[in-house]
Amino acid sequence: MKTRSIFSLIINLLALTISITGFVLIRDTLVAVSFIKYFTLLTNEMIIVCSLISIGYAVEKLVKKDKEVVLPNFVFVLKLITSVSAMITLITVATYLQYTEYYLGKGPNTIEFWNNLCHHYVATSLFTLGFIGFDLDKKYNFKLSFLGVILLAIYACYAIPLSNIKTCYSFFGEAPYVFLDFSKVSYWAAAIIPGFVIGAFAISILLWLLNRICYLIFIGDEIKEEEIEEMEESVSDEVKEEIKVEQEDEDVVNQTLATGYKGPRIYHISKRKEDKRWQVKFANGQKAIKLFNTQAEAIVFAKKLAKSQEGSIRVHSVKGRIRKAH
Repeated sequence: MKTRSIFSLIINLLALTISITGFVLIRDTLVAVSFIKYFTLLTNEMIIVCSLISIGYAVEKLVKKDKEVVLPNFVFVLKLITSVSAMITLITVATYLQYTEYYLGKGPNTIEFWNNLCHHYVATSLFTLGFIGFDLDKKYNFKLSFLGVILLAIYACYAIPLSNIKTCYSFFGEAPYVFLDFSKVSYWAAAIIPGFVIGAFAISILLWLLNRICYLIFIGDEIKEEEIEEMEESVSDEVKEEIKVEQEDEDVVNQTLATGYKGPRIYHISKRKEDKRWQVKFANGQKAIKLFNTQAEAIVFAKKLAKSQEGSIRVHSVKGRIRKAH
């Protein structure tokens, strides 16, 4: 977790810096309406906001070593929305806008070249990479993937009318993108708008899926909390009474901490290969705190230990994948 937090911090710092650099490069032509007129700028504003939030959570994870810090659903959704918008920006520029008059012939000696590089390619790629590979705190529901289109939908709702209503020209100016101005393109070209929305849905689901694949690779599968509670309840009250946190168990914990263990105080429950017994130990601890014949008994003990030692537990399946944090 510490390594992921460090990488997340670095990537979001880079995305934040490069996005801000893009705004600095175009400061001479930037007016108030530009911040909502151009989808690229709107996306990079979101990248700045979400990067700051992500940096805050990454720092909190690194500081609170003994406690788990989980990315809330609303932050995950914000980052998904921003990542979808970032990919739409990158794909649209790379396949179309890059070859329009505004960018053709603009080399490394021009501000437009560097602004294009910062806002359309680097910041968008870095932020999306951070979302896919490092926002893996928990199993985020598939339904959240349908929310990735929100920023594009909001933009379309005001940008299309303002680009085609003459009375709005004094405020909005000419259409930010030629395909939004129906007076300059054939009406069939209007089909590109729902095409963008459909594409955004596809990108949103793809990004959610890639995020979940990284979750399975780097963290593991997760089962419902009810299933773990059922295992715990399967242990009789008499056995639960017998399972206690002894002084020698706390001594093992203290010995591990005394060796310089810097990880969070999370007690992992996993099956040992050598004797097929279930052990309770720190993630990188050299010695098991206690051994049990069943996973259910190990869960009962680990919960008692976590309560007395102000920690949390992670349950591993037989294959070693992490099931659930408590």
